[in-house]
Amino acid sequence: MFAALQLLAAIAVLCLASARDLRTRRVSNTFWIGLSVLGIVLLPLRIINDDAPIEYSLILIPVFAILSDVFLDLDGDSTFSRYFPMLKYGVALAATTALGMVWIDEKYFQPLLAIPVVMMVIVLMYMFDLIRGGADAKALISLTVLFPAYPVVAGFPLIAANETLQIIFPFSLSVLVNAAILVVFLPIVFLAKNLARGDVRFPQAFAGYRMDIDRVAGKHVWLMERIENDQHIFYARPRSDEDLVQELGRLRERGLTRVWVTPKIPFIVPMLAGFVLTIIAGNVLFLLFSF
Repeated sequence: MFAALQLLAAIAVLCLASARDLRTRRVSNTFWIGLSVLGIVLLPLRIINDDAPIEYSLILIPVFAILSDVFLDLDGDSTFSRYFPMLKYGVALAATTALGMVWIDEKYFQPLLAIPVVMMVIVLMYMFDLIRGGADAKALISLTVLFPAYPVVAGFPLIAANETLQIIFPFSLSVLVNAAILVVFLPIVFLAKNLARGDVRFPQAFAGYRMDIDRVAGKHVWLMERIENDQHIFYARPRSDEDLVQELGRLRERGLTRVWVTPKIPFIVPMLAGFVLTIIAGNVLFLLFSF
């Protein structure tokens, strides 16, 4: 019952969020708050159902501390608003450490202890730009709360993993890994498309494609070329300081009619595919540990 509810809720939300991501490249926090709340409600219910100590529910203390920073923004530029997030993560780290010292040897508690740890890892990955989209990070965090352990339904996933691997690679990180593996094939698709068109410039040909300059403003893309210090430069990684209108204006002044762009990947879509793949097959990387 628990697994069915988790899976139905996650698939429904990921499908709706994927559709929104494809259309607008913006996904409301409502999706991820809903999944997180469901995970918070189910966690103590599952503990009770499994006849485990209800005290294990104290793991929700660091979970709440992290979620309060992820989903609640403080307005203003006061000292309090700047340092309050640090206090939240301090509470989360201290609570996680204390709970770990008490119950780290309890096998049932180990996956629960991994929840706040993985949440903090995802926050760090976002801060260091390893996860680019805020919605992507929040989706992974909500899946971490909702799935403290791998759901096992009707013999799935096919690639089984021992308890140690499941703690090292919790469910949400397996979804991220599988989604990333699927996205890895995109450069091959871009290269084939560019070769067919006769547009060959490296490394841009692996990261995107050329587009009529007058169409760029209406598409979900980043530029891969610009005029900087009166020099026409190319790059493959999106620039955070891009002012699209100004950059396009400068490129037009140079007489360019087509420019290299890289699409804003709606990562919730491959995350949905990675979620389904993880449910059915498991973490693809687990194959490396089976030999």
